[in-house]
Amino acid sequence: MKQYEYAKNLTYSRLSFSPPLHPGAIIRDKRLHLNLTLSELAEHICNTSTLSKIETGNHKATPLLLSKLYEKLNIIEVPSLQLTNWLDPIRIKVYQHDLIALHQQNLNTSFHYQARLIKFASSVLNKDYVQAQKQILILQKMMTYMSLEELQFYYLFLGRYYMAFNEGLLAKNYYHLSYEIANTITLSDPLLLLSLAEYYSLSNDSFKAGHLAVEALSKFNEYYSLKYTIDCELLLCYEYTKTGLLPKANSLLERLCTKLNHSDPYHQRATLFNCYGDYYVAIEDYILAEKMYLQALLEHHVPSETILSLIKLYYHSSQTPKLKRLLTQLQQKEVDFNRQNYLKCQFYYYLVHHPNSDVLRIFLIKEAIPFAKKQHDRLGLELFSKSLFQICQARHKYKEAIHILSELYETS
Repeated sequence: MKQYEYAKNLTYSRLSFSPPLHPGAIIRDKRLHLNLTLSELAEHICNTSTLSKIETGNHKATPLLLSKLYEKLNIIEVPSLQLTNWLDPIRIKVYQHDLIALHQQNLNTSFHYQARLIKFASSVLNKDYVQAQKQILILQKMMTYMSLEELQFYYLFLGRYYMAFNEGLLAKNYYHLSYEIANTITLSDPLLLLSLAEYYSLSNDSFKAGHLAVEALSKFNEYYSLKYTIDCELLLCYEYTKTGLLPKANSLLERLCTKLNHSDPYHQRATLFNCYGDYYVAIEDYILAEKMYLQALLEHHVPSETILSLIKLYYHSSQTPKLKRLLTQLQQKEVDFNRQNYLKCQFYYYLVHHPNSDVLRIFLIKEAIPFAKKQHDRLGLELFSKSLFQICQARHKYKEAIHILSELYETS
């Protein structure tokens, strides 16, 4: 949270006043690129304190001192201190999910941190979070020199990075900083809108999720962005089904089916079948729902969301033999579950095999509920809290039961 507080203070300061770049930015950028410490660069040139002040703009270096520092850093051509809006073509590559072109763009930046910013975005999109973390370590030290456009871009991908690590609060905070900057500089960023829509969908705020997804969809269409256009439409299918707008969901599902049967370069058909399954559950056609979920499992990978959907279908439609068989198979096989879906599958396993037990109660208190709170998973929190409430009720622990409900509604 310390890094976020620094980012917030820097952003609000920058929104009111944007100081011009100074030579210290060039020096720190190259020093960090070469992995030199302050003392290593300052040796035989000036003291470490002076160099630190030059980098932060608190000391105006003489031309002679600057030339010595540039020479030691092997800076032959000094980059311009007038930052252009170089990110525009990068954004288009991002929206079109052209990761190869995005990687090649690294070579065409004035500052090394700008290349790192592109590499950070590319790493997050590729789900290479080890590489993304390496870029963050340097980018945090260059934030003070970034333009508002660069900060907006950086915060967007920090939000997506933290969402991948289930840090709901940090993701939300960085998204909101990015959104505030975008509004100030009159930038419409559809990937930010989609990211916020996904966050609000997880938090069970269907109104905001739907509104943002519709706005993002309109913008992505302008960029001919196939992947994110379909991501928006799939999210809208999910929200329409969840909120009972079934005719809208059905119409959109049919259009998506036509699109993805023709071409599925980003492997989104499994998610489509999952949405179809949710739709059939909503109209209580459990046979077709099961068929759609099983169809999703035949795609190129086994999505954990579909397995969880099948578990919920079997549980709520009282298909106990199928449910027990599936849960037993999952205990014996290694499935690529994210933490959120793993905990929900474990919950149903305990619910079926150890209902109202201390095993389930401890699991809910120690693991499931804290994780749902951390991730801002509102539906998960309701599911786990209500189960714990029922356990307390069955044991006549009414004060604990009331406390659980109070905590649940305080977080809403």
